[in-house]
Amino acid sequence: MKRLTLPVVLILALAFALPAAAQTTNVFLLISGSLGDKGFNDSAKAGLDMIKAKYGAKVTTKYTELGADTAKYAPSLEDAGAEGYAVVFCSNNFRSAVQEIAPRYPRTLYVMYDGWVEGDIPNVYSVQYKNSEAGYLAGVLAGSMTRTGGNPKINPDNVIGFIGGRDITGINDFFVGYIAGAQKVNPAVKIVYNYVNSFTDTAKAKDQALIQFGSFKADVVYHAAGRAGLGLFDAAVETGKYAIGVDTDQASLFPSEPAKAGLILSSTMKRVDLTLAGTFDKFMAGQKLGGQKVYLGVADGVIGFAPLNKAVPGAIQKEMDRIIAEINAGKVAIPSAFSMSAEEINKMRDAVNPNK
Repeated sequence: MKRLTLPVVLILALAFALPAAAQTTNVFLLISGSLGDKGFNDSAKAGLDMIKAKYGAKVTTKYTELGADTAKYAPSLEDAGAEGYAVVFCSNNFRSAVQEIAPRYPRTLYVMYDGWVEGDIPNVYSVQYKNSEAGYLAGVLAGSMTRTGGNPKINPDNVIGFIGGRDITGINDFFVGYIAGAQKVNPAVKIVYNYVNSFTDTAKAKDQALIQFGSFKADVVYHAAGRAGLGLFDAAVETGKYAIGVDTDQASLFPSEPAKAGLILSSTMKRVDLTLAGTFDKFMAGQKLGGQKVYLGVADGVIGFAPLNKAVPGAIQKEMDRIIAEINAGKVAIPSAFSMSAEEINKMRDAVNPNK
C-alpha cells in the first residue's frame, strides 16, 4: 500500500491542478438590435474584441444579436447566468430584464452600460454616460459653423438641426446639451428638430434631414439616432450641407465615399468600447464592482470628439479645445435631461424652435 501513496498523491494533485491551469473567464455581450449600426452597438463589440486581444486564452468571449425582440432579453440574461458566465455586458435596453434576472445569479457580474438600474443590486455595475456633454460639444461646433462667413455651404439664416432616434430621456440628454452648446457660442441660433421614432429607419431620418436642410435652411444637422442616423449623411450629400455624427468617428466609415465623409464635420464619441474594456480590467484586477452606479463623461475619457473636418476654421478648432479643457476642469455647467422635467425640456426646445 505504501508504494501506491506517492502516485495517488500525484494523480490527485494533477487532477486539481489541471482545471485551475486551464481555467478561463467567460464573458458574454448581449446586443439589442444588431451590429452594423456604425456606432453604439459596433463600439460595444469593439470593446469585447479589445478584451480578447488583451487577455487572449485567459478569457472566452461570446456575443449575440437579439434584434428588436425584447421577449428574448430576459431569457438570454438568464441563460448567461445559468451557464456560469463571469461577466455579462448589455445596454440600458435590458434594464427591466437585468433587474429581474441578475439577483438570481449572484456569481455573475452584470454590467449595464448607457443607463442605471433602479435600486441597489449587489451584482450589477451600471454605467450612465454624460450624453449632454457630447451634445454640448456638437452644439458648440454647429452653432459656430452656422455663423462662419465666406463658406458657400453656409447661409445667413442661422439655423442648425437635430435628429433624435426617439423622444426619450437618453436622446433628449444629447439634445438639451446641443441646445446649450449652440446658444453658448450663438445666442440667436434656431434649431429645427425631429424624432425618427426608430433607431433603424434610415429612409425616414434621411427625409427628415432633407426637410431640415431644405425647408428650414439648416446649415448643420447633428444626429443621435443610431443606425437610422446614417440617413442624415445621404441627405447631406444630396444637399451639399454639413452633418455631425455620433458615438464613433462616422466620417471614417466612408473611405470609398469621399463626398460623404467630407461633409461630416466631426462626430461626438461615446466610447462604449473603452468602457467595457476598462470595466473588465477592473474586474480582472479584483475590484468589487457590483452595486456601483457610475456617471462617465469627458473627464473620464469616454466622451469626446473625432478629428475635425478641414472645413472647420482654425479659430473654431481652438474654441473646441478650450471648451473641452473647461469641461475637464469642471468649469462648464451643462444641463441634463436626466435632471429635468418634461416641461423644462419642452420649454428649452420651444425657445430655439424656428416655428415658434
